[in-house]
Amino acid sequence: MLQRDQSPGTVAEAPAANPAPTDAAPERALARQKAWATGLVVLCALIYVGAKALEGRHSGVAYVAAFAEAAIIGALADWYAVVALFRHPFGLRLPHTAIIPANQARIAENLGDFIARHFLVGAHVGEKIMELDPAANAGRWLAEPRNRALIAAHAAGLLPQAIQALDQEALHGELERGLLARFAAVDMGQVIGTSLEVVTRDRRHHALLEEALGRIESLLADPTALDAIRDRIRGELPTLARFFQADAYLVRRLVEASHAALREVRDDPGHPLRTEFDRFVAAFIDKLKHSPDYREQVEGLKRDLLARAELREVLREGWERFVAWLGTDVRAQQGIIRPGFETFLGDFADRLQHDAGLRARLNHWLAERASSITEQYKHEVAAFVAAQVKSWDTQHAVRTIELSIGRDLQYIRVNGALVGGLLGLAIFTGTRLALG
Repeated sequence: MLQRDQSPGTVAEAPAANPAPTDAAPERALARQKAWATGLVVLCALIYVGAKALEGRHSGVAYVAAFAEAAIIGALADWYAVVALFRHPFGLRLPHTAIIPANQARIAENLGDFIARHFLVGAHVGEKIMELDPAANAGRWLAEPRNRALIAAHAAGLLPQAIQALDQEALHGELERGLLARFAAVDMGQVIGTSLEVVTRDRRHHALLEEALGRIESLLADPTALDAIRDRIRGELPTLARFFQADAYLVRRLVEASHAALREVRDDPGHPLRTEFDRFVAAFIDKLKHSPDYREQVEGLKRDLLARAELREVLREGWERFVAWLGTDVRAQQGIIRPGFETFLGDFADRLQHDAGLRARLNHWLAERASSITEQYKHEVAAFVAAQVKSWDTQHAVRTIELSIGRDLQYIRVNGALVGGLLGLAIFTGTRLALG
């Protein structure tokens, strides 16, 4: 409960059950202003008593008494008006007193509505953002290497933290399902066929033929391989032919003929074997891309691969290694991610400083977004402000408002005394003159 003393010059409060902390400086300033206003009333009262005592001796003193009397009345009237805003004067629960405590909810609603209608206006917010030119400010700030390093380190550090904050099993499951689903949806026949088309451009696939020819030449020069061929030929020859070692002759002739044929293929870009190789590759690519049988075979291989548990283990192990590498890299001064962020931010800062069009687009986008968000959520902000004011303890709310505007209200008391005194003096003088 609020308790006040009965004198107009002094207003006291009983301590609240849970007193809210207040700033000592506003408290002292308000107390000084109250003391000054009250002292003025006391001074006027002393002047009035003295003037009345001397009124019989000096007729002019009556004017001083009239001024002092009216000043006291004006000061008391304004004191009543000021006190009635915050509490019941003299403790009397008169109508339209303690206006702020009695209307706290309505004041809170009006305050929130006032803020929404006059401050949270999307167009005004957008204009202010365009005036501030945040893109240019961001460009100048990011141009400082220290600032870029700070942002890059913070952003890089958030990556592993964000990943670790997620449910790892759920994340693995989602990644696995996503990757396998994408892989399952791929037409591997088309992919392989298109890839082979790229390989065959400019006869690059002939490198495979050259490699195969080289392997055959190496095989024909291998004594072990030649012995195996000779044994196979010997097993097919009649006994008489083996007696005359026809197998050695045949192997030698076969090897010589093979080397000659291989040299012809190597030396002749238009050799029929090369032409046949090109035709074979082209036909294979066409079948991969258009043959239902080939496509079904490729899809079958893909389904078999997707069904393998080893593939899921590879995906899981790859993800775990990636996360571990990510954590190690962001901690390293000379890693990949942090320097990459810094380079990106440096390039972006340079563009912001020298590309007026980019700055204009970015500022316009920020202004539009801020304007849209302000209009979208201004009623929620107003409701939040109103709810906060409503939730205040009544005594705390009254004291907060009083500390904010109390000093100005005390000037009303001072002005009331001076204006009231002058008006009283004018009325008294006018009455004297009218009555002669």
